[in-house]
Amino acid sequence: MISLRLTIITVLAAALLAACAASADEIGRDQEIFNQGKVLMFDKKWEDARGAFQRVIQAFPNSSLVPQAHYFSARCLQLQGKEVEALRSYEQFLQRYPNEPYLQAEARNAVVDLAVSLLEKGDGAYRNRIVSALTDSRKDVRYFSAIRSSYLSDRKITAMAIPILREILDKEKERDLVDRAKIALLRLDPNALAPESPGQTKPESRSDSRMFHIRVYEGGSSEPTVEVNLPLGFAQLAIMALDESKKQELRKKGFNVDDLWESIKRLGPTKIVEIRDGKDLVKIWIE
Repeated sequence: MISLRLTIITVLAAALLAACAASADEIGRDQEIFNQGKVLMFDKKWEDARGAFQRVIQAFPNSSLVPQAHYFSARCLQLQGKEVEALRSYEQFLQRYPNEPYLQAEARNAVVDLAVSLLEKGDGAYRNRIVSALTDSRKDVRYFSAIRSSYLSDRKITAMAIPILREILDKEKERDLVDRAKIALLRLDPNALAPESPGQTKPESRSDSRMFHIRVYEGGSSEPTVEVNLPLGFAQLAIMALDESKKQELRKKGFNVDDLWESIKRLGPTKIVEIRDGKDLVKIWIE
C-alpha cells in the first residue's frame, strides 16, 4: 500500500516538474520569437516580422506578449502599405485589449492616420472615424486628429479641426505640440496667426517689425491660391506649412528649411525669392 502511494506521489511530482519545465520553456520561446519579429522590423522585413508576431499569437495564446504582438502585426501591415487591413487590425487590437497600458494611444493615432490617408485617396467610408476622433473626450485623440486632418480638403472636417487647434494654442505648453498646431492652422488658414490689431504683441521677434510674405500660385494661375502675411517671428512655421515638394524646391535654392533664420539673414528687405514646382509658383519676401 505504501509502495503504491509512493509510486503515485512520484508520478505526480514528475508530471508537475515536467509541466513547470514546459511552462518555463514556453515563456522563453515566446519572447525569443517576439524578439525575432522586432529585429525583422528593424531590417524592414515587414512580412517576415508579421509572421513572427502571428506565431506568438497562435502558438502562445496565454503569453503576456500577445497584445504587443497584435499591435506590431498591425504596424507591419501599415508599413507594407496595406492600409485597409492595417486599420482593421489596429481596431481589433483596441477592442481586444482595452487595458493594454502602452500601445493604446499609438493604435488610436494609427487608426486616425490611416483613415485620413484613405479619405485623401477618395475613400469616404472612413470619414466617420475621423469625425468621431475629433469629438473624442480624450484630448490626445482630438489633438492628433485635428493636426492630421489639417491635410484634408474636406471643409466640414477642417472646420471641426480649427477650434481644437486653437484649444492647443490656448491651453497647452509643450513647445513641439504647440508648433505642430500652429503649422496645422497655417495650412487651413494662412493668416490664422496674424496679429488682430497693430497694437497686439508680436511673437518672439519683438524688436523686428518686418513682415514675412508668401504667395502660392497653383497651376499657372495669375491669382494666388495661398497668401501668407505674418510677423517675421512666424516665418519658420509658415515655411513648415508648405507641402514637402515645395520645401524640397526651397532646399534646391539654398534655403535651410529646418532653420530659416540663417536664410532670412541673407534675404534683403525687398528681395523676392521665387521657386517653381511644376506649374506652381511660390514667391517669398520680407518687408
